[in-house]
Amino acid sequence: MRVRKWDGRLEKFDPSKLRKTLMRAGADRELADEVVRRVASKAYDGITTRELLEMALEALRSLERHDAAARYDLKRAIMRLGPTGYPFERYVARVLEAHGYRVLHVGHVFRGKCVDQEVDVALEVDGMRVMVECKFHNSRGIYTDLKPAMYTYARFLDLERYFDEPWLITNTRITEAARRYAQCVGLKVTWWDGPPGASLRELIDLKGLYPVTALQGPEGAIRTLVQAGIVTVDELSRASERELERLGLPSETAKGLLEVARRISRG
Repeated sequence: MRVRKWDGRLEKFDPSKLRKTLMRAGADRELADEVVRRVASKAYDGITTRELLEMALEALRSLERHDAAARYDLKRAIMRLGPTGYPFERYVARVLEAHGYRVLHVGHVFRGKCVDQEVDVALEVDGMRVMVECKFHNSRGIYTDLKPAMYTYARFLDLERYFDEPWLITNTRITEAARRYAQCVGLKVTWWDGPPGASLRELIDLKGLYPVTALQGPEGAIRTLVQAGIVTVDELSRASERELERLGLPSETAKGLLEVARRISRG
């Protein structure tokens, strides 16, 4: 049986790859084996990676493992925060706050030496002020290249009187040229799977701060939460049913989303 990759290539279905991904998402061996068994029983030759992902998510949710489902679908869930980059900026701010940074501003305009500059996230840690540029992409296969790295550093130079360090954070991978430039000028960079030990995925997993878009629910309801500034499952878990109803969510929808959010936050 072959699997069709996102770029159209076909490769042999490898259950061990699926098992490894599931275990990285927090499933133990027994759970991973059960999900693989369910997926393999429904899969067919030429199935897409997207269909495999949906099957695995369906299996995890039917087994009441919403926490593992949130981790397993994390990359796509972050992309669903779009189409604009502002919810991603708020989400990054929440994650960094959980890691001990003091968030000063999100989307604040500073007067630079030459022009006014809107800074995505302004942080403070150990007496150092950090300017964070968030580069968001909402589709697969895109790399963050040299250009964002260069303009992030140029903006920092214009705002040096406010900040001690520039930091570029993206939800995709970055090109080798962008890495080399960042290293050369002293620009801190965090991307989806790097640097090792401090990647965006690892920063999220360490604190369990998953986006609300990882939850299964009506698309309109999830979008309402994001637009209201509720971007993490943890924030949602601390809301009340009445608060969600005031946002326009039907009672049953609010109750269902809260139940799953609180289960994930406890777990």
